[in-house]
Amino acid sequence: MKYLIATAIAVASAAFVAPTKAEAQDACGTYRVQLGDTLAQISQRAYGFDNHFELWRENRIEIGRNPNVIRVGAVLKLPCLDGTMPSTQADPSKATGGGVPVSFVTANGYLPYTDESLAERGLMTNLVRMAMMRGAPERPFDIIFINDRAAHIEALLPRQAFDASFPWTRPGCETQGELTSMELYACQNFVYSEPFYEIVDGFFSRSGAGFENIIEFSGFEGTTICRPEGYSTGHLEENGLMPPAIKLIQPPTAHECFERLMTNTVDIVALDTRAGERVMEDLNLSFEVTENPHLFSIQPMRVALHKDNAASADLVNDLNRGLREMLETGEWASIVSRGLRDKTAMELVN
Repeated sequence: MKYLIATAIAVASAAFVAPTKAEAQDACGTYRVQLGDTLAQISQRAYGFDNHFELWRENRIEIGRNPNVIRVGAVLKLPCLDGTMPSTQADPSKATGGGVPVSFVTANGYLPYTDESLAERGLMTNLVRMAMMRGAPERPFDIIFINDRAAHIEALLPRQAFDASFPWTRPGCETQGELTSMELYACQNFVYSEPFYEIVDGFFSRSGAGFENIIEFSGFEGTTICRPEGYSTGHLEENGLMPPAIKLIQPPTAHECFERLMTNTVDIVALDTRAGERVMEDLNLSFEVTENPHLFSIQPMRVALHKDNAASADLVNDLNRGLREMLETGEWASIVSRGLRDKTAMELVN
């Protein structure tokens, strides 16, 4: 899969720049940013290798969202080689994040679940935000939108530029007989929260094309199916709808899937039914596209965390604890009800 953000935060300022003479600096200390500094340069001088992802992650409050821009005079903490921070060295709370903000990454364009144009930036975004506030009220966190979903799990979480990403579905690692390569990768490298919400993954086609009447998944064999890039294809695999049985097209967005449907370059769009309905309204296709009422899959949406991140176990516990409290108090139902009614994005488009 291609990266739309150049190996994501790229290696953000990370084209290697040969070290220049600068104020003395060492790992496990602090450093005041000088004119002309980049995170890559600072990292190279302090560690002898490029560790700028960790520098940015540990100094997010001071640096802000853009790792390419660091303010002259800013004082950065340089992590110790054992992963602790200068002020918390040998403090076991470092493993659980301590006072370091927890960083979540999600993407725009998944209506009504995650989009910055929506109230509370989407239903799922609001659920995750409130779960953190209920499960770990003392723990700072932020939620950033980066629209290359594939890069979340292929680059950002493995490099620990972020602690967690959402929404994702968990493959059937224990029970599913044959996993796709992507599902196997997910099982081997990620841990997941409890389900925050269940979606219904359905199949959309042009009205009158006949695909809305098919009652067996085998009836889709030989078709071209569009599924946005970065979205799980586990349910397609389970139902025999992967190449060579079908041709799979994976453009960057759900909108592009429906645009291709209307130009007859794909036969079917495989997408969450609510998200599909939103896109159809955005593109004024509600009377031209029909959802198959017979074939669908239930997919629980979760938060995904990389196993190599020392904070993952504690963060999963915080999220699950907050989610359980929300379910018990009725707050979860209230958030879902508001989120499903939100029409902000469509009003902006139309």
